[in-house]
Formats: sequence, C-alpha cells, structure tokens
Amino acid sequence: MEAVRLHRVRERRRLGLTLLEGPNVVSEAIRAGVSFVELFALPTDERLADWPDPTLVEPQIMRRLAHTETPRGPVAVAQIPPWTEPPTDRSVIYLSEVSDPGNVGTIIRSAAAFGLSVALSEGCADPWSPKAVRAAAGGHFLIPGLSRVASPTELRAHRRAALVVDGGVPPGALEEGPWVVIVGSEAHGLDPALVAECDVQVTIPMPGGMESLNASVAASILAYELSKGDSHPH
Repeated sequence: MEAVRLHRVRERRRLGLTLLEGPNVVSEAIRAGVSFVELFALPTDERLADWPDPTLVEPQIMRRLAHTETPRGPVAVAQIPPWTEPPTDRSVIYLSEVSDPGNVGTIIRSAAAFGLSVALSEGCADPWSPKAVRAAAGGHFLIPGLSRVASPTELRAHRRAALVVDGGVPPGALEEGPWVVIVGSEAHGLDPALVAECDVQVTIPMPGGMESLNASVAASILAYELSKGDSHPH
C-alpha cells in the first residue's frame, strides 16, 4: 500500500504528504481546511459518518497505516501545509537540533495550547512524522505559526532567551515579551556560541532535586510562563 511509505521521511518530503491518525487530529485538520488525498477508516468506527468519503479497510491494514498495535480510525493521507512565518506579537519556541519526534510533537501541542509559535532548525526531527503528529494531538492545525528557520538570529523581531539547566534567571523574572526561547538537543544541549548570543539565560527551578527535565516538559513550562507576558489577548 502506497500510504504506508509515508512512515519514511524521504517519502513525505518527496510527495509533500503525511499520515494523520485518530479522530481528534483528523477533525482538527478538517476544521483547518487541510486537503486529504484519501481517508481510511474501519467499518466499526463510531464516527464513520463524520469522515469525508472514507475508504473502509480491515484492522490489519489499519495497523500498517497507523503503525500502532491498537489504532483508532481514521487515518488520512494529507497534504503537508506550507511553512508559515511566526507572528511578531507572539513568543516563539525555537527548536535547535531536537531530534526526538515525540518531543517535537509535544512542544507543538504545548505551544498551540498557550498561543505561541514554533520554529525549527534543519537538524530537528520532521514535525510531520506520524509520531510527531500524534504527540501534537492536533496542535499543528491550531498553532499560530510553524516555521523552518536556519538560525534564531533570523527572528529579529524578537528578543532572545536561552533555556539552560543552571545559571540563569527563573522564567517568571523575564520582562514582558515577545521572546524567542531556544530549546537545544536532548543529547548535547545548546551550542555555547548560540547561548553566548542570547540576551538572557533561563533556568527552571527544580526544588525536588532532579538534575534535568525532558526537553518537551521544559519547553511546555516556558510556553505557559511566556504566554502570561505576550501582548496578544488570551
């Protein structure tokens, strides 16, 4: 089945298509006006009447499409929307070499929840991989900007802050935004040269004694804190 090939990043980039799995993600895509090439559903799906022109498949086919043990239909083959510029009145989470698609998707979900946009470096995991799309839970279609940016220095409309483990100010001490918050690689953190260019270094206090936080958890905390100071209405 041709749709199964979209689990490979090379095929997604070549065709400009991805897989959207589950009723919530597909519903958000429909509301956002995303074009579907085909939509697959199980004959037993409860919301079968909600999906446009579904192709009915057996559970073993759905498992191949969804790549999960107990998938929920539908799974849609969808056009990947174009990159969008981040609005200048919102803070931006810039992902520098974040390689885990689950982290990328979770950060997109949190950014969408708190009204922030997301920009990704070239070295990040594909935000349109099925794993990232599942983790974002529809956030791709609610976020106020999803862009590919080679360097955070291109985001000149914003000031910049670095997210680091220690040695910085707590998020609540940041002045009113908008800001660019740079989240680094899970394995290697941020490039020291990039940190040196930032206006402020930020530390999330952890009185419980943990050494560090997962990249997506840290970014989610920052997204919540920054949403309080952005100039757009909440």
